[in-house]
Amino acid sequence: MEASEFPSLAQQYNVYAVPKTVINEVHEVVGAVPEPQLVRAVVGAVTPPAAG
Repeated sequence: MEASEFPSLAQQYNVYAVPKTVINEVHEVVGAVPEPQLVRAVVGAVTPPAAG
């Protein structure tokens, strides 16, 4: 999304730098990260925590 076009969403997700990726409204990746790092973040966001 373009933060300047949707300021209320930018404020809701505390977007101060771009790019910022928000996954499931909980996990965040800030900045231009290498693809493997972004994939790890997405997988971590959708993988249920291990039973301990």
